[in-house]
Amino acid sequence: MKTPLPILLAILASNAAEVRAEQAHLRPAKPNIIIMMADDMGIGDTSAYLGVRLSPNAPPIQRTLRTANLERFSQSAIVFTDGYAPASMCSSTRYSLLTGRFAHRSYLKKQGWLPHGPNTPMIQQALTTLPEMLQASGYRTTGIGKYHVGMSFDNGEGKPAADFYFRDVDFKKPLLDGPTHHGFNEYFGVPGNTEDPLDTEPRVPIRNDRFTFTDRSRMKLIGMKKREGRILAAPNWDLADLGPLFLQEAQAFITRQSQKDDEPFFLYYVPCANHLQTNPGGDYAVPEEIAGTPIKGKSRYSDNSAASDREDMVLENDVVLGKLLTQLKTTDDPRWPGHKLIENTLIIFTSDNGPNVGDNLGRNQESGGLRGKKAKLWEGGIRVPFIVSWPAVLEGGRLNRSIVTLTDLYATLARVVGHSLAPDEAQDSHDVFAYWTNTPDSPDTRPRVFFCHLGPPYLNDALAIRQGTNKLIVGGGFQPRPMRGTPSGEISRNQIEKAREPI
Repeated sequence: MKTPLPILLAILASNAAEVRAEQAHLRPAKPNIIIMMADDMGIGDTSAYLGVRLSPNAPPIQRTLRTANLERFSQSAIVFTDGYAPASMCSSTRYSLLTGRFAHRSYLKKQGWLPHGPNTPMIQQALTTLPEMLQASGYRTTGIGKYHVGMSFDNGEGKPAADFYFRDVDFKKPLLDGPTHHGFNEYFGVPGNTEDPLDTEPRVPIRNDRFTFTDRSRMKLIGMKKREGRILAAPNWDLADLGPLFLQEAQAFITRQSQKDDEPFFLYYVPCANHLQTNPGGDYAVPEEIAGTPIKGKSRYSDNSAASDREDMVLENDVVLGKLLTQLKTTDDPRWPGHKLIENTLIIFTSDNGPNVGDNLGRNQESGGLRGKKAKLWEGGIRVPFIVSWPAVLEGGRLNRSIVTLTDLYATLARVVGHSLAPDEAQDSHDVFAYWTNTPDSPDTRPRVFFCHLGPPYLNDALAIRQGTNKLIVGGGFQPRPMRGTPSGEISRNQIEKAREPI
């Protein structure tokens, strides 16, 4: 007997509804991804590491800055004891993170930061970047904050502006080279550092590939010391506004993406805090508050003693992270009905290098008791906070002692989103996802290479190599073969000495 058509249609409709209901409960395979990278923050700058032993036999860290949001975040995340920046200074680290390439492969060979004044962008347009890879995998990508791998401004004739103080920039023209040329659908931020005695880039925020203020006749001239009265700035430029502005942009981006049920997002959030911001008002431009939370004068150490302006800037980042986490926890996931965004968002918190204060040779509280600080290849200059959360997939609330560098994020995230790396893509990046899930086939003995030691006892182009528990510092630069795809990337044992002291 044939089934009447109305009944057949009803059955088909019911089956379709069941399939949709089942699909609604399936977690989207590609998570949202947020990388928040603080500037010049050490392991001891967060109470997420209070009481942690950075090696099994090391004493626990006894005093840190108090960072309530990071501490709370760490309790449900993975806290890494051996997370590394690929360089001891800013620009080189950003280059490595965005390209998956060893920092020394850029044209910067004698220093880890971009020169002051106009400079050639570090990332060649032929290179595939992390945001480009994610774009190709269906992601909406945005960068917010300090770019610092080089931008090229138009001089009005389609050529890069070359004047040291950028007096030849045509502010009405789009950028010749910037974040949107390297995989970011959207961008809001500043080209690099903003120290008034040093950096000469125009103090005008950039949105996508355009300056947000273009009337040169209304710009003011700022600067200090040799730069006094020479740096172009928008009339409303105020260093203390950057943190609040960056947070507003990030929250607006997440809100927009929460309306899209077919597009995961990537947020690269790289604030200027807590980098030195020398200005006529002091060494740091601390906002009074951010999103309603007081900042200035509110930072405290874990023993409740008062801290200073630098630590207020660390607190700013801690509050920002807390605001973003709250938004993710309270916003419905349009791609996963019945769930919040936080559940299927992979969040990575880290720093671009060690702290910008402390003893160059000795152990520092800001470094978590490690030796040295920013611009040094001692552990305190490159070993940084590294905390990862992905509630739907990764078991949180635990320590992880595997080695990971920010260079490794490219290959690891490619694995997460199902992208197969091309032979000329992210050549020095290692997939470490199995070590995050505690399912590796063997211990990770692949070598990691780090760049730049500013000042004695090495040349500026010094390199460090860590393999397992061994570490070698090379007094002059070299160009290694690609780390990925070689026979374990083995380094000759006679080149490495066992480190009795953390170097």
